[in-house]
Amino acid sequence: MKDKLQLFILLSLLSGISVLLFYPFFSELNTYWQHDRESSYVFLIPLFSAYFLWVQREKLRELQFNRDEPFFSKGGLVLLICGLGLFIIGRYTYVLFAEALAFVVIMAAAVLFIYGKDLFKITLVPILFLLFMLPIPYPVYYAVAGPLKYFIAYMAATFLSFVNIPVFLEGNVIHLTSISLLVHETCSGLRTVISLIAISTAFAYLFLKSYRSWIAIIAAAVIVGIFVNVMRIFAVGLLSYMYDSTVAMDFHKYAWGFVTPVGVITIFLIGYILRWYEERRDT
Repeated sequence: MKDKLQLFILLSLLSGISVLLFYPFFSELNTYWQHDRESSYVFLIPLFSAYFLWVQREKLRELQFNRDEPFFSKGGLVLLICGLGLFIIGRYTYVLFAEALAFVVIMAAAVLFIYGKDLFKITLVPILFLLFMLPIPYPVYYAVAGPLKYFIAYMAATFLSFVNIPVFLEGNVIHLTSISLLVHETCSGLRTVISLIAISTAFAYLFLKSYRSWIAIIAAAVIVGIFVNVMRIFAVGLLSYMYDSTVAMDFHKYAWGFVTPVGVITIFLIGYILRWYEERRDT
């Protein structure tokens, strides 16, 4: 009874402190998400994490009431201090990514500190899944999206030449008869790839058993994310050749609404093939 009272008081204190500390951060993060149409999927990430915990509810309940280790682990306390330090650095250097990372670290630290290693292991994946909510640091984003945009432009131009459409590639600019397409960093499909990796990770956690299947579906998410974006640029070029630039640009405005659903359906198909293979192998 005493341990439960201590636990309730500590959770109340940590919750109150977290609200005070992270309220400005969540306000800034919400503004960031609303101005980035490709990050609309992040609002689903906490729901997935909560569902992961709900799936493990029986194990969590059993460990919570039948634990052998003492409350308040030292490792959790050290991790909690590190998370708070990271948050302070992010807050005073105006680095949103550092604050977001600190939030995830503090959540993990709080679980480890209060509930111990066994329960921490079960909640680790649901907590780490929240990393998909984090905004990509700009240096990392441009370091990856920069080379990726040239690859996307090259592949789209190659597909256009395969169907005998006159095309000239100049760096990341695709020159066609009626239009020139500039493949910018935002057209690299990096955020599409990240959203598909998040979906593939969720599918793997819920339905796949072996680590090989995990690696396979996550690798497939990267390939599919890049491929569907290449097809988007290819479709814009094809429409500009078959019709005119106005039709192509109209399609370009709404193409994002087709790219991600096609990628998601493909990932689910690959996931179910992997699950079928695992079930067949185990029988």
